[in-house]
Amino acid sequence: MNYLRLLTVLSLATAGCNSADAKAVASGKADEVAVRVGARAFTNSELDTHLKADMEALQVRANAAEAQLKTQLEDIQRQVREQEYNLRKKALTELLFEMEATQKGLSRNALVEQEVTSKAQVTRSDIDQLWEDVKGGARGSTKEQMQSQLEQTVAQRKTETQLGRYQRELFKKYKVSFLGLQPQRKVVTFPADSPSIGPQNAPVTIVEFTDYQCPYCQKAQQYVEQVMNAYKDQVRLVYRDFPLDFHPRARSAGVAARCGGEQGKFWEMHANLLNVPGTLEEPDLAKRATSLGLDLGRFNACLASGKFDAQITKSVEDGRAVGVSGTPTFLVNGREFSGAQPFEVFERIIEEELAFPAAKTARQ
Repeated sequence: MNYLRLLTVLSLATAGCNSADAKAVASGKADEVAVRVGARAFTNSELDTHLKADMEALQVRANAAEAQLKTQLEDIQRQVREQEYNLRKKALTELLFEMEATQKGLSRNALVEQEVTSKAQVTRSDIDQLWEDVKGGARGSTKEQMQSQLEQTVAQRKTETQLGRYQRELFKKYKVSFLGLQPQRKVVTFPADSPSIGPQNAPVTIVEFTDYQCPYCQKAQQYVEQVMNAYKDQVRLVYRDFPLDFHPRARSAGVAARCGGEQGKFWEMHANLLNVPGTLEEPDLAKRATSLGLDLGRFNACLASGKFDAQITKSVEDGRAVGVSGTPTFLVNGREFSGAQPFEVFERIIEEELAFPAAKTARQ
């Protein structure tokens, strides 16, 4: 494939041309006469044979660029559809606010003040709790220096949380049935023996991709535990390994959790690895196993066996297949978000999912 046709492939992909169209352009003229040298005609394919390795390398780069552009286009389309969903849900909320305000004889703003703003007051304990969460990344700033930012963040979170709760009250009061109005979801597959907790037939399934050496995963664990305590009968949590390349101890920690599972204590080791600081070197892993009452001989033999290497590699591959690139990444009935998000983010999505008709969004 010559350089001009490579540019054609790239321009078509950028414009949203599908891969079949691009390949037709790239390969359809291979037998076309490219030049004449005297009386002799040479086709494109004949010219290509004189630099076969270069042409093959060029084709590989073109295919990779085409795949990357296709992925980028799909991501953009997914983001647009998600924004459409959010805007339509906002319009629905405004409609319900107008109906409720009319029924109560209030203005729309008065209703918001009564049911949302007045119930989202910032307290000193709210500020203290947020400061404990963020002070590790304050980069030398004091609590007093960040007071204004802390207050704004707490106020925004509490307002969004109260708005979501009141919104759900209106959904129930006015018997809203979600039909075509649905958020974007990804179909997430996982092996039947993936570590999980909660009812298998729970209406909400959270698939979590985590790296034990990731500080954000460690921070997120408190919110995950809060979710499972609040929704223990309605949420199933499925764990998937996603050790990042620049965290050299993450994979061995993942093996340690599974070795703990061999002795019936996967979730205990999982929580220990995320909640208790340590090096995650072998002596540290052995110390954790001992603290949990595991048979240390069996545990060490399991660590050295390599028996879980293939499972962890498959977990990473599955994560990449659905677009996971960092940790922690959560898919709540296929709805993706990442980072150490507070409990309120989980709550909002879970409560929405409980209001939606059942959808098959995660499968074994």
